[in-house]
Amino acid sequence: MEKRTLEQLDAALEAVSKDLAPRVENLAQKSAEGVLTPEEHSEYAEVVRLNDMLSLLKLQAEEFWTVRAAS
Repeated sequence: MEKRTLEQLDAALEAVSKDLAPRVENLAQKSAEGVLTPEEHSEYAEVVRLNDMLSLLKLQAEEFWTVRAAS
């Protein structure tokens, strides 16, 4: 994987995050209030799961480039 590819992926994820931010904020608020519908609960859980997965992938990619730059 080229470093440029990683940077492009990071930019794409940032753009998607900005587009989804209002919906995620709405779901988070409803969750805090305890008023999510079952469908919203599933949607929110999936967003949280995907965010966790993407965070781990980003950390792994950063670690890869740190190790590669050191060698």
